[in-house]
Amino acid sequence: MTAPTVEPVKPAEPAEPAEPAEPAEPVEPVRTVPLSPVSPTARAVRTASPAAPHPARALTGAGLAVLLLAYLPVNMTFGSVNLLEPAITADLGVTVSGGQLVLSAYTTAFAATLVVAGRLGDRFGRRRLLAAGVGAFGVASVLAALAPDLVALVALRAVLGVAAGLFTPQVLSTIQATAPERLRVLGVTLFAAVGGIATVTGQLLAGAVSQSAGDHWGWRLVQMVTGAIGAVALLALRTVPESRSAAPLSLDLRGAALLGTGLLLVVVPLTLGTSAGGPAPVLAMLAAGGAVLAVFARSQRAAERRDELPVVPPSVLRAPAVRQGLIMTLLFFTGYGAFLYEFSALSQGAFGVDAWGAVVMLLGFGAAFVVTAVALPAIEHRTGRWTMTGAAVGQAAVLLVLALAVSGAHGDTPSALQPLLILLGVSQALMYGPVLRTVLSRTPTWAAGVAGGLFTTLQQLGLGLGVALLGGLFHAVSTASADGPGAGLPHGFAVAVAVQAALALAFAFLASRIARAGAPVTA
Repeated sequence: MTAPTVEPVKPAEPAEPAEPAEPAEPVEPVRTVPLSPVSPTARAVRTASPAAPHPARALTGAGLAVLLLAYLPVNMTFGSVNLLEPAITADLGVTVSGGQLVLSAYTTAFAATLVVAGRLGDRFGRRRLLAAGVGAFGVASVLAALAPDLVALVALRAVLGVAAGLFTPQVLSTIQATAPERLRVLGVTLFAAVGGIATVTGQLLAGAVSQSAGDHWGWRLVQMVTGAIGAVALLALRTVPESRSAAPLSLDLRGAALLGTGLLLVVVPLTLGTSAGGPAPVLAMLAAGGAVLAVFARSQRAAERRDELPVVPPSVLRAPAVRQGLIMTLLFFTGYGAFLYEFSALSQGAFGVDAWGAVVMLLGFGAAFVVTAVALPAIEHRTGRWTMTGAAVGQAAVLLVLALAVSGAHGDTPSALQPLLILLGVSQALMYGPVLRTVLSRTPTWAAGVAGGLFTTLQQLGLGLGVALLGGLFHAVSTASADGPGAGLPHGFAVAVAVQAALALAFAFLASRIARAGAPVTA
């Protein structure tokens, strides 16, 4: 699932006439918004005064299909490799932490790239960035499929994350900038739906291919298939119109580089744990990551004082609804990413099923999520602004019951878990669906675009941290079991899921504060 990235509000240009757009490259209309009189960031996003011309070429239904096809491999690769992590570790002869690093390298690099990729598309052309990102994604997918060892695979997965982060913001930005009104509404709806469907599709693909191709070739062929989907989209990209912003935001490449470096220095040691050579290297990397992130925070404050728009504006984070929403996003996706990882490992290690069997066990969860997401407007009509709070409390309860059921595992446990997994899919859809829309409706107008980009970044970071932190806890408890790692998997799962229940309760607390906040903030 990927939360929609909201198109940033446009900043001021010098008082010179704007150059006319080329016929083949429509310029997005500039929007006038109310500004906060006290925020430096609000002053930094003043719009250009002249209205931009209407697009010379509008997005068509065929172009929308190509955009969604290009976006499909983004979550497919996370869902598929999540399921195939045991096969990857067995094939490459590496530890469990090495397999976790394969997952975290993708999501962390993805998160670090997202913060500036949207601004690159605004400045240099969205279709151009889309083509570069999708092309790089396809090449890196094929090379990752041929990776001979862990080092090469982790490096190529990081490249995949950078490529995905480069083109993902361009998909929704192109829809918003070039689609006619009716197609724009449909496109945004389908964009949100494809994010969830892609994760399930990736798992189905992984299970089907690995069952027929085996551990060695299975995960490699899946990587090639996701790359091939990107290649098909790239060949059809001529149906998508080029566009760029008449008033592109400043890039803040220094801030983006500091943020990416800091995130990597934190996530990598958390993923590797003691396999990095003992506690000393882990602590050293964490300390270095903390220092880099401190420099990043200082650079963001300094940029804002200069009336620039940094990648993470401090004044945006000071808005309570934005700050709480970002924390909720991180909490949700940390638990979501961890659960998919842990349940896949539990199914294959403790219940004796193969990758396809693990997919079948999660079909009820995925189907419940999709059906609930479709029915969400009708549900919210009855539950109102307390939807997220109730769903989060319900998820915590389901997770605790699931922990108890798995810790007392018997032969019939897989089938007995299905009602709980279906309830979990329902509660997660009710949490995920409203959070971005609800929080942005309570965000000052000038901060909407920035806040939307930060949500997407925190989503990807949460997926990586879930695998690194809770996945690491899951394996640590399992390994420490007196009966051996395999027999200890249910206990490790129960402990990790109990922590995820605590995350859901923290989400519920923040959601209740937002629900009590009342009317949206306008500016």
